[in-house]
Amino acid sequence: MKKALFFLMGLVLVTFTTLKAVEQTSLPEKNADKAIDTAEAKAVMNNVYDSFVNIIPYVYADKFAFETLKSSSAQKTLIKNLTDISNSFKEARHVQYFQKPGFRPSLDTINSHIDETIVSIKSENMTFALSRLKAITALCVSCHSLLSESASKNAFGEAINSEKRTRFESDYAFANYLFLVRRFSEATVYFDKTIRHHLELGQNTDLQNEQEIQSSLRRVLSIYTKITFNPDASVAFLKKYKDHQFLKPQLKMTITQWISSLDKWKKFDPHKIKSIHLFITKYLAPLEAQKEKLLSGESDITLLIASGVLSKYINDNPLSPYGPEVLYWMAIAERRLSNTYFFSLSDLYLKDCITLYPKNPIAKKCYQEYEDNITFGFSGSKGTDIPNEEKKELDRLKSVLK
Repeated sequence: MKKALFFLMGLVLVTFTTLKAVEQTSLPEKNADKAIDTAEAKAVMNNVYDSFVNIIPYVYADKFAFETLKSSSAQKTLIKNLTDISNSFKEARHVQYFQKPGFRPSLDTINSHIDETIVSIKSENMTFALSRLKAITALCVSCHSLLSESASKNAFGEAINSEKRTRFESDYAFANYLFLVRRFSEATVYFDKTIRHHLELGQNTDLQNEQEIQSSLRRVLSIYTKITFNPDASVAFLKKYKDHQFLKPQLKMTITQWISSLDKWKKFDPHKIKSIHLFITKYLAPLEAQKEKLLSGESDITLLIASGVLSKYINDNPLSPYGPEVLYWMAIAERRLSNTYFFSLSDLYLKDCITLYPKNPIAKKCYQEYEDNITFGFSGSKGTDIPNEEKKELDRLKSVLK
C-alpha cells in the first residue's frame, strides 16, 4: 500500500509542477488559455486520484494480493477503477503541456501500460498484472527527473509534504518516495542511511540488500549529475564507501570508475551551454564509434549529465530544429540507464524522432536504432523471430520517412 503513494504522488506532481512552470513563463495575452489548460489538467488529476485510492488495497498488499484477487468482486473493482484512470489519462492528451517531446512519451506509455494491465487481469494473469502496476513508478521517475526541486516543493498539499518515515516500511522505501516527489536533500539522507544499515550487516547482507545498496548509490549519483549537477558532492558521497570492507569488489570498481569520470566534468557548467548541437558533437557523437563503452557502463556519467542537459533543453525548446538530434541521444541514454524490464522510453523517443521530424536526416538514424533494438530484442539461439505486430510497426515507421 505504501508503494502506491509513489505512483499517486507522481501523477499529481507532473500536473501541478509543470502547470506552475507554464504559468510563470506564459505571455500575458495567453494567460486565459493557460488558465483553461490548468483547470482541465486539474480535473483529470482529480479523477485519477478518486479512482486510484480505490485500487490501493487490491494492488499493493504484497503477501495477500493473489488471494485477494481471486475474488471476482475484487477483480471487477480493480478493472473498473483502472479503466477510469485509463480514460482520465487519455483525456489528458489534449492538455498542451503534456505534449512536449520530453513528457509525451511518459503519458503515452502510462496509457498503454494501464490498458495492458487491464487485459492481464481479465485473463487472470495476476503475476504480470501486479508487476506492471508496481513498475509504473519507474515511469513517474523518468518524468519527474525533468523537474527542479524548488518548483516541486510547491507542487503538493501539506498532507503530502508532511509524510513521515514511520509511514514507510524501510529507509529505502522512504528514500524512493522522497526522490519521487523531488525532495532530493532528504532523499539523499535516507539513501545514505540505507547503504550504511546494509553494510553494517557485514557478510550477512543478502541479495536484496546488495541491490538496494547499488540502487541507492545510483539514485544519489543521478541527483548530483542529471538533476542538480554537483560533481564535487557526488565524488564526496561516493568516496565514503569506495573502500568499505563489505562492499562487493565489482561495485568498488564501478564506484572508482564513476569518480574518475566525475573528475573530468568538474569544470563543466551546464548554464553556459551556447549550442546544444555543439554539446552533442563534443560529448556524445564520439560515443557512436565506441558502443562497447555504452554497454560496459564506462560512459554512464556522461549519459547521466547529458540526459539532464538534453531533457531540459527539449522541454524549454520544444520546437527547436535540433529536436530530432536531442531525441536520438535521449533515447540512447535512456536505453543504457533505464531501470525497468517492462518497457523503455528509449523506443518512444525514437518513434517521436521519426514521426515528428520525418524529413530530417537524423530521423533515419532513429529508425535504424529502433529497428536494431527490435531485432536484438527478438533474437535468440534459434535466430530472429519478430512478431507480426512489431513488423507492421517497423513498416509504418519506415513509410513515414521522407
